[in-house]
Amino acid sequence: MPWDDAYARDRVTRAEERLAGLEALPDGVSAARAGEAVEGLVALYGECLARVMAQVADDAELVRRLAADELVGHLLLVHDLHPDPVADRVRQALAGLPGEPEVLELSAGLVRIRLREAPGGGCGCGSGPAASPEQAVRDAIAARAPEIERVEVETAPAAQAPQALIPVEALFPGRTGDRAPVGREAG
Repeated sequence: MPWDDAYARDRVTRAEERLAGLEALPDGVSAARAGEAVEGLVALYGECLARVMAQVADDAELVRRLAADELVGHLLLVHDLHPDPVADRVRQALAGLPGEPEVLELSAGLVRIRLREAPGGGCGCGSGPAASPEQAVRDAIAARAPEIERVEVETAPAAQAPQALIPVEALFPGRTGDRAPVGREAG
């Protein structure tokens, strides 16, 4: 069976569940040994991947294509080999999300984001807990920049409609609101 992105995501989820299950094994010594074996394999494969990336580093287009592949890109992130800086990946993660996300701060392990409310309240992001704009921001950043440990999201009120530069009343001093509109005859 070919590994399309959906199948790869499923395999990653299953592997993470199995790794998390190691801690629950009744024999602590065996669980620790299994964990060490996994860590050793991950380090070995990480070194292999680093060598591959070093070999193709001169071909910027190939590096781009590798990083764009969902599974390979994830491995590059895990092994700190991704070619895009974290700030670029955070911006890419936020692109297209509702609520006009704005990066207020990006430092080691932390990003602070401001979302704009849609007129009438909310960020125009659907309803229900799965659709919360804050969670959408957190999920997007976790997928593109997993080294970010803390995501703080604040919501700003919707931008107000711009006020007229010169109010109409100021153009006609002394004018009162009880005048008949233009085009109507006084009766």
